[in-house]
Amino acid sequence: MTNHSGPSAERWDTLIDEFRSFGGTANNVIQRQGPLGLGLFPIDSSQPIELHAPEHLLIPTDNLELKHGEVRIKNKQPFPEGYAAWYHQFQKEYSWGAEASRSIIAFESELQKLPDSIQRILNRFLPIPIKQRFPGSNIEQEAFNRFILTRQINWGSKNVLMPIIELVNHSPAQNTWVITDEGISVNGQFQDEILVRYSVSDPMHRFIQYGFSCEELMGFSMSMKLNHRGQQIIVRGGINFTPFKPLPVSTKGEQIIINKPLIGCENRPRMPKTVFSNCCEHLKGVNSDELFGQICQANQLAVVQILRELKKDNHASSIKEQLQETCWLQLNAIGEHYGHRGSMD
Repeated sequence: MTNHSGPSAERWDTLIDEFRSFGGTANNVIQRQGPLGLGLFPIDSSQPIELHAPEHLLIPTDNLELKHGEVRIKNKQPFPEGYAAWYHQFQKEYSWGAEASRSIIAFESELQKLPDSIQRILNRFLPIPIKQRFPGSNIEQEAFNRFILTRQINWGSKNVLMPIIELVNHSPAQNTWVITDEGISVNGQFQDEILVRYSVSDPMHRFIQYGFSCEELMGFSMSMKLNHRGQQIIVRGGINFTPFKPLPVSTKGEQIIINKPLIGCENRPRMPKTVFSNCCEHLKGVNSDELFGQICQANQLAVVQILRELKKDNHASSIKEQLQETCWLQLNAIGEHYGHRGSMD
């Protein structure tokens, strides 16, 4: 673990001074260990923090590579002189090399060890099955690919990494990044750790994507097929990043395809059934309340089945405890719905 005191604090100060020299902003912040692992904290909690990665310091993910186990910028030309060397050192000491590579490899390895019965259920929450997303043929490169996926942010038309800002940890209760044409920022006053909301998600998807348990405000469906009043329904699971907008629904032959339905929302519990009902208005032979109930029930039974399989499995591991906690959080999240709203406004 990195403990930024003494010489380490001096290295951090040097890193931040150099970041500022390239045009970045990092005021009243320091990296240290906290309940969520390594994160950023205010030096003086009575004062606001300021973080800003300007446009010219954002790094497109396709301009990054893993070379001899270290993260490097491939094409240095678009950046200020010396920035590529600074970024290499930043990743080596404070991000990829500090904790990320080891934690990603450990998490993915533990996922692989879960019983097949659990993996089959978890795969219904994933676009790529567990064994395919981390096959183990090149562990370091596969971990780097996961690192990029968990830290990239869409800025303009590109996926980019944000120097310094990528060290901020997640909380669903906080505001998200401030994204403008000029760059990406985090500002405000924090009594303890500096946190932002990475994105919309639910406990299960967050756990599988990022490797930690979190009490998210929403719950989304996994993928499934079910029969509703003689019709085949295909639910394509996943996170809907615009959960309160009309739900994408299509047909393929006699199949009805519903994409990424929101089935729970703690702070707006009337919205899941409202959005779902509106998407089913023009579907013949569909009772939206009944179908919504079928989808919720299937999700609940699948999560309960994971809990049962975990209880039967005698293999002790930290991931089992995390997954168990995530299952309970997921059950809470997908249960947060009742009634309808009169309109979508």
